[in-house]
Amino acid sequence: MTNPVASENSEALHSGRFMVPKWNPRIVTQILLVLGVIFRLRQYLHNRSLWMDECLIALNLMHRTAFQLLKPLDYHQAAPFGFLLLEKLAASFLGPSEMPLRLVALIAGIASLFLMATLCRRLLSPAGTAIAVGIFVFSEPLNYYSSEVKQYSLDVAVVLCLMLVADAAWEDRCGALKAGATVLAGCVAVWFSQPATFVVAGIGVTWLWVSIRRRDRTGVVEAILFGVATAASFFVLYLLSFRYLLHDDFLTSYWKDGFMPTPSPVKSILWCIDSWIEFTSYPLGVTFAGITTVAALFGAYELYRTNRKTLSLMLMPILFALLACGLHRYPLQGRLLLFAVPPAVVLIAHGLANLESQTRSAMPGLGVLMIGVFFFQPVQSSFHYLHTPKEVEELRTVVDYVQRHREPGDAFYGYYGALRPLLYYNGRNGNPSMTIIPGVESRSDWEAYRRDLSQLQGRSRAWIIFSHIHKDSGIDEELLFRSDLDAMGRRKDEFHATGASAYLYDLSGGQ
Repeated sequence: MTNPVASENSEALHSGRFMVPKWNPRIVTQILLVLGVIFRLRQYLHNRSLWMDECLIALNLMHRTAFQLLKPLDYHQAAPFGFLLLEKLAASFLGPSEMPLRLVALIAGIASLFLMATLCRRLLSPAGTAIAVGIFVFSEPLNYYSSEVKQYSLDVAVVLCLMLVADAAWEDRCGALKAGATVLAGCVAVWFSQPATFVVAGIGVTWLWVSIRRRDRTGVVEAILFGVATAASFFVLYLLSFRYLLHDDFLTSYWKDGFMPTPSPVKSILWCIDSWIEFTSYPLGVTFAGITTVAALFGAYELYRTNRKTLSLMLMPILFALLACGLHRYPLQGRLLLFAVPPAVVLIAHGLANLESQTRSAMPGLGVLMIGVFFFQPVQSSFHYLHTPKEVEELRTVVDYVQRHREPGDAFYGYYGALRPLLYYNGRNGNPSMTIIPGVESRSDWEAYRRDLSQLQGRSRAWIIFSHIHKDSGIDEELLFRSDLDAMGRRKDEFHATGASAYLYDLSGGQ
């Protein structure tokens, strides 16, 4: 029996044309969703140690009641109350260990896959949907943050929920029930995600614009009520929690590069270009910024021609975020931009799908080649981490080793970067097993480190434990400490894990 596909390809080759094999984007989307769940579960089940930032959130959860989480968090941490409440529930019922604390992020990460697929089925072609889901599945940052004790995975899920609710409400005329659901979703969302505020503002503006275009007086009233209700919800949250963040000088200094330089228009434009290029790499997780930019611009252009409502829904949150960034109220950098991944993916996927379809006859294979190049590195990275899940600071492994090899009378010195994680791992069961000597932080005065280590002299067994090691300005403080300790005494044992280590020294002087 003759294979019709082979026959078509044979004819195409003889005629000098290259024929791209047909594919079913709906089946591809389903396969990708399964892969996405596998990637996220693999990273979660690896059960790596909490690293410094996660431990700081965990310590707040362990030492506060639910209502106390509304107050400014210790250790210069910032997280929405709804997220903290979910984390507190998980820790209360399942214990304050790694997997329960990461359960919220995992559920949000897996839910985001299906929310993204549902949103794209409403907004994009089947091919565009497959491409969008593919970006979501193979984004290493999205996979990673689906198993971290931070709010960023929930940010993505909340943004997608808001966009789905809003788009469904605007499908025809909104109606009282849909309008009420949208208002409720907006009021609740700002309590679970800080950048959801930008999405809510974008929905309000788009809703008002859509209603005016339709000459829908009821819709205009509903849009205004949406704005008033969500603004009131945000104002209550601001009074209870957000306003304190504006006075946290540490956070402002830490994220200073994430604020748009103003009032210089040239510097602002250059900053936006640099930020977009950084965004494509992280947190979007793709390599070729050029292809990504062309696809996003083309996707925006196509939506401008065919569906301006959707274009507004995708772009308005970014514009409000840029406004807040220019006013130095919200930094746009790194993981804080994870909320912007869904609208960016919609534009990029729409652009790639349309570029492929529009170049198919004139330049067969060009669109497929572009999509293949676009996905090459993310696919490679995802399968690498499927084999070897990501680790950051494996202090738990180091603490376990020290516990197994300790002897009565041992001293335990904690490098200043390891103190908070040690506080978590040494005391999460309510019974600290090691008395930690806290190390000083003195990056501008190395002699202070030597003076601090001198308190260990005379000890025949002193453990020095490291994690979250400062390595800026060409200086590795672990090497600096180790050099001084080697001069003070004899190294008897050492243990290394990813981003953490421990050394046992005899500093008694009797070498």
